[in-house]
Amino acid sequence: ESAIDTATTNSNNNSVDGKEDAKKFYFYVASCQDLKLEQHLPYLQSESCKECVDIAMAVFLFNYLTCEEMTLAMKQIYSALKPGGIFVFSVPHPSMILYHHDNNNNKDVIFRLDCKEGMGYYNSRNKKIKGQISTIKGEKLNIMCIHKTLHDYIKAIQDSGFDILDIQEAGVTEEHLEMNPEFFESVKERPLHLIFKLEKKTKTSSY
Repeated sequence: ESAIDTATTNSNNNSVDGKEDAKKFYFYVASCQDLKLEQHLPYLQSESCKECVDIAMAVFLFNYLTCEEMTLAMKQIYSALKPGGIFVFSVPHPSMILYHHDNNNNKDVIFRLDCKEGMGYYNSRNKKIKGQISTIKGEKLNIMCIHKTLHDYIKAIQDSGFDILDIQEAGVTEEHLEMNPEFFESVKERPLHLIFKLEKKTKTSSY
């Protein structure tokens, strides 16, 4: 929360439209499934809290939620965005369950999942999977994700009303390998993350 306080102070140093007391940015901490903007943004009236946000971002949020919780959160975000508003989010690549389990106990692998025998792409849906990642400094960090298929993400997006503008598959690049080949070699050519760019519809489509 100290980082939020710092960001708020730094972003609001300048006036907006000549008003010294006007704020450009607001930050608050709340449940992603129940935003309740009117309770956290006092300058908004209850009826104006919907469609008041230009851009929303969620970095590795949905890997901590079930499919049902993810859909509910997306609907909350959709409601908060203005028509034409943008929502960008990143998640672990769904295929990681196939590529990042460590059956050979290879200590050089920097990203591993503790997948039990028989756990697959489809039958692990909505199940919690623990794992570990290594940092360049050699630290070991425990991680957790609730596995989802690509279809789960697409369905949640469609059910929430968003249009998909772009999908990117992130992984190790040649720049990473040149910078630290020993560290990144174990995840070379392996999908790591998915990045979605969505847009709130500007008008209701009729079919």
